[in-house]
Amino acid sequence: MIKAKGICKSYKNKIVLENIDFEMAAGGAAVIVGRNGSGKSTFLSILGGFLRPDTGNVEYLPGFVAFCPQENNLFDELSVNDNLRFWHAASDGNNNNVLLLASMLGLDNHMRKKVKHLSGGMKKSLAICCAVSGDPYIVILDEPFAGLDIFHKKALLDVFRHLQAQGKTILYSSHSIDEICGLDADIYILVDAQLKRYIPETKGLDMLDALLERL
Repeated sequence: MIKAKGICKSYKNKIVLENIDFEMAAGGAAVIVGRNGSGKSTFLSILGGFLRPDTGNVEYLPGFVAFCPQENNLFDELSVNDNLRFWHAASDGNNNNVLLLASMLGLDNHMRKKVKHLSGGMKKSLAICCAVSGDPYIVILDEPFAGLDIFHKKALLDVFRHLQAQGKTILYSSHSIDEICGLDADIYILVDAQLKRYIPETKGLDMLDALLERL
C-alpha cells in the first residue's frame, strides 16, 4: 500500500504540488499522466523517497520500495551483468526472477556488453531491471517508456503484468496515451498542481486523449 497525505512542494515562487492526497492498495497499478513540467517527476520522487515534500507525509505497507528515475544510475564501464549483480546485492534482496526479467526486456543477449555501448532504449530497460532486481513490494517508475521503441514498450508492459501477478504494486508516469493502454491501471491526471482521478466514461481513453490535448 502507498498512502500520501497533504503533499505540497514549491520551487521558489512556483507551486508544483498543492495538498495532494493519494492512496494505492497493495498489488494495484496506477499511472499518472500529464504534460511535461506538470510535476509528475517531483511527485514520484517524493513517493520514492528521493525528495522531501515541503509538507505532508508518505507511508508504505509493506515498506520495500524500488524507484527508477528518468535518468539512469548505471555504471557505464561495467557490463550489463555486473550492473545487475551490483544493484541486486545493494538492494539486499532475494529476487530469483532477475534473469527472467532481463530476458523479457531483451537484455539476455547483451550480458557481457558494457553499458556505454548500449542504445538509449537498452539502457532504460537495464535501469528498470536493476531497480526491480531486489524483489521490491512497490515499484515506482518515472517515464519508464521514454526512449523505448514499440517492441520494448510491449516487453515492459509484459514485465509490469508479470510483477503485478506476483502481487507487486506498480506506479508509473507518462505523458503519452499509448503508454497507458495495455495495462489494467487506475489513471490519475496531474494538472495545475492538483492530482485528479480519471474515471473513464463511455468513450474511455479516447476521451482522456482529448482531455490531455486541452491541458
